[in-house]
Amino acid sequence: MQLPMTLDGRRRTRWLAPLALTVLTLPAVTACTSADDKPAAPRGEIAFGVLAPLSGPDKARGQDLVEGARMAVDDLNVRGGIIGLHVSLVPVDDECLDDGGKEAAKQLHLTESVAGALGGVCDGAAEAAARVLGGNGLPFLITSANAPTLVSAEDTPTAYLTNGTPYQEALATVHWMAYHASQRLAVIADDTPESGYLVNQVISVSSPVPKVVSKQTLPAGKRDLAAAATTALAANPDVVYWAGPAQESGQLAAALRKAGYKGKYIASAASESPDFLSAAGKDGAEGAYVITTASPQNLPAAAAWTNRFAKAFGHAPGRDALQAYDALRALGQAVTQTGKVDPALNSEQLANLEDSFTTFLGELRFAPDHTVKYDNHLVLTVKSGAFTVADTLRSDNGS
Repeated sequence: MQLPMTLDGRRRTRWLAPLALTVLTLPAVTACTSADDKPAAPRGEIAFGVLAPLSGPDKARGQDLVEGARMAVDDLNVRGGIIGLHVSLVPVDDECLDDGGKEAAKQLHLTESVAGALGGVCDGAAEAAARVLGGNGLPFLITSANAPTLVSAEDTPTAYLTNGTPYQEALATVHWMAYHASQRLAVIADDTPESGYLVNQVISVSSPVPKVVSKQTLPAGKRDLAAAATTALAANPDVVYWAGPAQESGQLAAALRKAGYKGKYIASAASESPDFLSAAGKDGAEGAYVITTASPQNLPAAAAWTNRFAKAFGHAPGRDALQAYDALRALGQAVTQTGKVDPALNSEQLANLEDSFTTFLGELRFAPDHTVKYDNHLVLTVKSGAFTVADTLRSDNGS
């Protein structure tokens, strides 16, 4: 099902029903081949760097990212590698710190066989790495950090974002509201810069419909969610949007329902959490929507991949693993299209990935500003106390 919708004359959203995901397949990967089909023996090696926090508080995410890349390496090598070259990884710890990202990128540059890199969980580390790698001409797919300022033609010319930006999350949110014919919007956020930025983006793309009838920014400390619900409902909204932590999101959803609100409740990605479900309770959570980035668990087409990952690494994959898996395959695709290991040419090819290259969400394409053209957001809704996919949103950033 496709319901294209234009808000400003140039930005469109692709709506894909959950069943459509099942037909989006990756290039065939088999665990064994016959003697006649056996790939030719590799004639050399091609390596890709992985910049991730392998120490510190974000270590688990970094490990997930590296494991997703390893999964892609194994799948590519089963098929004979990339242009006949055996694929390997060079993981480097960026510690999720600016200095760590800079030093990790320098270390990769000194590794002669590295043809490109992926990774970047934290914005500061990713930006520092992108500056170094860009100066050395190495393509860099930033898989997890998503600030649009990370990609710049002047400062980071070889960097590309594979994760949807906050603007794209806002655009997806408003498109979902428009799809449901929402007319009157109440917006509530905490006072963090991240929430404020996201809310302002939602407001900027919501005009003229839905009309913003109430806006609140709740101060730090103990926030009175019941009072916030009362203030919002005084404006008679048919949709309430929250950008902020999961637990407070749940408290707000519960307060709204307790006050008799029958309209839609939509929250930002942070609310995809057990903390939201427990704080909202059954009545508050049921029917709520969350606009979030895709995870393996929320993509029916990724079920077999998720099972293979769990068997290989002993735990379920997270978003970082899925992003890294697709990013490494994209780097390999760029080399395949070029036909040789040439970082400058390979970086250019990332902007021109062929139609045959797909992910679990369909096409991976980049806009001229090197942000992802069709982002990875989807809509979850709560049914019987659990998150389930309501639909997917693929937002064309219009760049």
